[in-house]
Amino acid sequence: MELRAVSKRFGGVQALRDVDLAVRQGSIHALVGENGAGKSTLGKIIAGAHRHDSGEMLVDGRPVAYGSPREALADGIALIAQELSLVPGLSVMENVLLGTEAHRLGMLDARTMRRRFGELEELGFNLPADVPVGSLRMADQQKVEILRAVAREVRLIVMDEPTTSLTPDEAERLFAVIRDQAARGTTIIYISHALESVLELCEEVTVLRDGQVVRTTPAARQTVEGLVTAMIGRSLGAIFPPKQPPASDAPVVLSVRGLATSGWVRGVSFDVR
Repeated sequence: MELRAVSKRFGGVQALRDVDLAVRQGSIHALVGENGAGKSTLGKIIAGAHRHDSGEMLVDGRPVAYGSPREALADGIALIAQELSLVPGLSVMENVLLGTEAHRLGMLDARTMRRRFGELEELGFNLPADVPVGSLRMADQQKVEILRAVAREVRLIVMDEPTTSLTPDEAERLFAVIRDQAARGTTIIYISHALESVLELCEEVTVLRDGQVVRTTPAARQTVEGLVTAMIGRSLGAIFPPKQPPASDAPVVLSVRGLATSGWVRGVSFDVR
């Protein structure tokens, strides 16, 4: 997939300007940048949720300009957006297989659908098949979105902040799914603010700033500090210059002891002076 000089404007706001991007088949390619840098807009253009104003997008070497996510999906491109697109009243299984339902003699083939859902359960997300999606917590709804993209057997998935609602363990499980999909030839465009995870997971990283591409480089040659500098245009030291620590006898303004949250942290204790 390739973009050449792609631009997009929303009213008086230039969201993207002359963006060039090339993504190799079967790779995990990250888009990073500050809020408002244009990452989500670019992902939505690739997946048909927005249409670019100028420039060219190529898929398998042919120019495309999707008018809707449905058109992109028909061409093998799916989007997992920050704004979930599930049907609350339908079950987990129905949402996951929505649009790809198995039929037999003109009717839904429930047995085949359950078998297909069972195969997806091997990814380790442990979601109840028959529970309405609307009753699930946000993290589990995000898992349903991920499973739906996998179930459609697309060739390119745009993932926009997919770990936002996930615990660290759940995020690691997602990373395993992403690596497995890439090994099968599926291309992943991964949008995230979690730079440590980006460097661990992705092969190439494209940095956006103010709607323009700053650079694209192999993740193995990047550091978190280098990415931050590219994202904001100056070093962290220039923004947060060194400060003298407070005296050891300075008054404690906040004291935390044994803080724990299920699935996230445990046994956290610290003082703020």
